Amino acid sequence: MRSEEFDAGAVRAVSWDVDGTLYSTSRLTARFWLAVLSASLGGNASAAWRAAAAMRRFRKRMEQVRADGGRLETDDASIEERVALEQAWLSPEIAALGARPGVPAALRAFRARFESQVVLSDFEPAHKLASLGLLDCFDAIFCGERLGYLKPSPEPFRRVLRDLDLQPESLLHIGDRPETDGAGAAAAGCRVLVLGQDFHSFAGLESMLAPRVVGTKQ
Repeated sequence: MRSEEFDAGAVRAVSWDVDGTLYSTSRLTARFWLAVLSASLGGNASAAWRAAAAMRRFRKRMEQVRADGGRLETDDASIEERVALEQAWLSPEIAALGARPGVPAALRAFRARFESQVVLSDFEPAHKLASLGLLDCFDAIFCGERLGYLKPSPEPFRRVLRDLDLQPESLLHIGDRPETDGAGAAAAGCRVLVLGQDFHSFAGLESMLAPRVVGTKQ
């Protein structure tokens, strides 16, 4: 979708992806490996490399789940165990990294303009949002792994639509991966804008979704 073709007039609610959208995952990965190296040099090598190995296994398994259609069988206990690991190793780095430029301003603008603004993340995002200082920007959080489906499955989007009592065309999803955010939203009939494809800055995104003022002829 070209940005000049996007019409926000029918949008009532916005859902946001977290990882890779609100903050840079490539920069987080670099910071994480520096933290692992620092811990190793500081005498905590065993714990550091166990954490790194666990996160690598998790990412590999989740990508296979996506490739198989997104249906996920998990339990809250395993989620909480991984979240604890992320809080120890990733949350400090996410806090130091911060949100992408323009994200806080866009979140404030959209929350004021649209009826609802929610998170739609594949993985438990509350601790990440807290680290970014953005937890209070959203009306609700939808977590794919707790719902049993990862993008590109349309099921997480359908859950948002049911809970917010929306028609598909009234929900705009903002993400960073066309093969997950884009495909999942499209399969559910929702609108979607992908970072790096449909927009290239959050100031630009905010401008795209700003209310249009129609002048009157004198």
